[in-house]
Formats: sequence, structure tokens, C-alpha cells
Amino acid sequence: MSEKEIYSIECELETVFARLIGPLAIMIELEAYKDIRNELLDLFKIVVRWGAEFQTKRNLGFVKSDELLNVYNRMDKIKEDYLYDGSIGTESELSDEIVIWMYEIMKLRKTLIEIEKIKYE
Repeated sequence: MSEKEIYSIECELETVFARLIGPLAIMIELEAYKDIRNELLDLFKIVVRWGAEFQTKRNLGFVKSDELLNVYNRMDKIKEDYLYDGSIGTESELSDEIVIWMYEIMKLRKTLIEIEKIKYE
């Protein structure tokens, strides 16, 4: 894979982190999610830490698979609990959005790890 392709994936990851961090930050402030504010804040801190470390390392190899899956599953549970909650409005869609962007991080992380393996073979 060329340096240009790797750079493209890195740029995509930067965008995906921003698209995940934004909805998490908004959810923390919304009344609809007040009951899980601490959970959202914890997830937010984890994702921001990953994003900050990615900015300096330019890979996601530092994120362990089990930690990644744990965060994804926690977000998926929030989605299941809130996406179809008729008592809240369109802000319920944010719970779906965080799962979508988290999944994208997982896919791009896998791609970068595969590239690194090829690079050093």
C-alpha cells in the first residue's frame, strides 16, 4: 500500500473521530440522556484519549481489541436502549450515530494494523 493510501486512511480516521466525539459531547449535555451521563462521559474520555494518541502515533495499534470491543458494546447497548424510545425526539438518533462511527474506527484500525504487518514482512 502506498504512502498516499495510508495518508488517506489516516485522514479518514481523523474525520471519524470528530464525527464520533461530536455526538458523544452533545449526548452528555442533553436531558434525554441524563440517566446515563456518567457512562457517556466515560466513553467520551476514552474516545478523546484514543483520538489524541492517534494524532501523535498515526496508528491505533495501542488500542487493544478487547478494549475496542468493550467500548463498541457499551455504545451498542445505549443505542438499543434509546434509538426507538418514543418518549424522546430526534436526539435518540445520536445513539445510532455513535455506534456507526465507532464501527468505522474499528474497521479503519484493522486496515491500519494489516498495513503495518505487510510493511514489516
